[in-house]
Amino acid sequence: MHFFSKCSIFLLIGIWSNSLFSLPLSIEESKNYRDIGKYFEYTIPNNPEANLLEIQKDDTLWRPNPKNVMSFPRSKNPVWFKITLIHYGNFPHTFFIHLSNPVVDLFELHSEINGKWITQWSGEQVLQKNKTIYSHISAFPVTLSAHETRTIYLKIKSDNPIFSFVSLYNSRTFIAYSKKQDIFFAAYFGAGFMMFLFSLFLAHTLRYKKFFYFFFYLATVLLLNTYSTGFIQYFEFGNSNSWKNYLFPITIQLSSIFGLLFTLEFLETKENFPKINKTTQGYICFLLIIMMTIFIIDLHSFIQLTVILISIPIFLAILISILTLLKSKKKLEVILFLLAFGTLLFGAALNTFTVQGFIKPIHFASYSLPLGSALEVFFLSLALVLRVSDYRKSNEQKQEIDLQLKIAQKLQNGLLPQKRTHALEYPLGFRYSPATDIGGDFVEIIVKEKELGLFLCDVSGHGIPAAMIASMTKVSLEIWNDNLSKPALAAEKIRKSLLSSLSGHFLSAFFVYINPEDQILRIANAGHLPLLHLSRNGNITTYSSYGRAINEYIKSDIIEKSFPLPNEGTFIMFTDGVIEARNINKDELFGEDRFHNLIQSLATKHPQYICDKIIEEIEKFQKSKRSDDDITILALSLDTNFETNTKL
Repeated sequence: MHFFSKCSIFLLIGIWSNSLFSLPLSIEESKNYRDIGKYFEYTIPNNPEANLLEIQKDDTLWRPNPKNVMSFPRSKNPVWFKITLIHYGNFPHTFFIHLSNPVVDLFELHSEINGKWITQWSGEQVLQKNKTIYSHISAFPVTLSAHETRTIYLKIKSDNPIFSFVSLYNSRTFIAYSKKQDIFFAAYFGAGFMMFLFSLFLAHTLRYKKFFYFFFYLATVLLLNTYSTGFIQYFEFGNSNSWKNYLFPITIQLSSIFGLLFTLEFLETKENFPKINKTTQGYICFLLIIMMTIFIIDLHSFIQLTVILISIPIFLAILISILTLLKSKKKLEVILFLLAFGTLLFGAALNTFTVQGFIKPIHFASYSLPLGSALEVFFLSLALVLRVSDYRKSNEQKQEIDLQLKIAQKLQNGLLPQKRTHALEYPLGFRYSPATDIGGDFVEIIVKEKELGLFLCDVSGHGIPAAMIASMTKVSLEIWNDNLSKPALAAEKIRKSLLSSLSGHFLSAFFVYINPEDQILRIANAGHLPLLHLSRNGNITTYSSYGRAINEYIKSDIIEKSFPLPNEGTFIMFTDGVIEARNINKDELFGEDRFHNLIQSLATKHPQYICDKIIEEIEKFQKSKRSDDDITILALSLDTNFETNTKL
């Protein structure tokens, strides 16, 4: 007897509990009712094509909705809900049942009016011409007479995770709500479109990869938010909207990919964190592979997988920004970047926790994703503005440097000998190959009525400082011009005139004085490579003398030497860039032996041909037209009757 009494008690509790969830919702036209999901019952029929008549059979098992939200992400079959409404009012009134999340394929509402069941549709799969009210708001008008009781059936068919807050508005409140929503999202997408154009302008103007990635990332975020706000329903092609089901997860994947690419470029991860950079690039490749599976697995599973994978790029972006913040000097840009993805993560987390029923559903949660992404874009835009400001400053500095380079190049061109084929009727050849746009080598040819002076120097370093010192050296050479027959004296005077301007630089130089009438060759060497004489039979004679390079610390102590002037052959002056040219692959220098063997093979050639051939062979040797050091070659033939056919 005791056993049966216990069973009776449990049976009564079960009946009472079941009847509690089937109690009708009493409504009044002066009130609004939010988060009424707990008043719904649901059933998931085995037959996905079950219609209303089958659902209304007595054997249909209705269960209380387990959450305040309608969330059945694991169900691939349509989910049916029902609710009973009682209108306590003296006059008929139209209420609006509003479902907060429009990212659903199909809402189908069935209600009985005057003995007939009327069906209304909303959702992405429904064309605008068949929708009951605003395209981007899933809402159904329900008109109830005074003291009328009505049971309403709602069918949700979706490949996306079902997530809806359900509210019941009176007419006045719903119209005001829909207008506010229109204004809010119009402002949101208007600002987003302006940012879209701004990012396009930056990408086109600055041509940096990070700005192109931001442009594509912003485009995918805006497209994604047309889903979360329902505005995607305004876009229709043909008589079907099924393409939106596939575009939705693809857009999520693309936003993740471009977001990560933008993160890697903006935070310069490749230089700062190469391992994390490779890991992130690997995850990007993984996402690209996952995108291809949309043609293999069913859409419902693909969307579920995409929703899970979307959290990883957000965490990666936050991790990289935190690590960069600890290392980078540009703190503000990184802080803004961290805030950007932090707000996005917060919006996504609020949305997710609400869907899962961990926190009480609030209407803000239905807009947490667009609001989070709006703040994200705002913070990223501020970070980009700072970055653009840095680029502008660097561009201004670059323009100033370019201007200085142009001036220095003009100075450099003035240091090189003008195009000439002869000096005192001696055939002449010259080639100059700078290591950078501006070099430090300098050549001067001074021709008088019966005298000839050849000067070649190599200033340490490259660029503007070396060019400036070479330019000052050219001015100082006027000292030698006044007394050409005394190169050592000129060298010492030039050293003294340059002392206050060297600033740690030094220069090696070689002075050659030639007097054809008296058959005199006089030289002065300031720490430079010797002068070579190449006879017509290929013999090489070196001419040199003692002397240190011109510097501000130690005297040069240059000793002048005189020699008889040879009757034939070619004088060759060159800088150390010739013999120090390097083959990177073999880590081998061009060297003196290779240089001497080369010029010996050119003993009968014209001076200009010799210079050209030396440069050609050096470029072949180092497999590049750029050397580590400036290369300068000056050749002078002592044969005044040198035939033109020897050029060949």
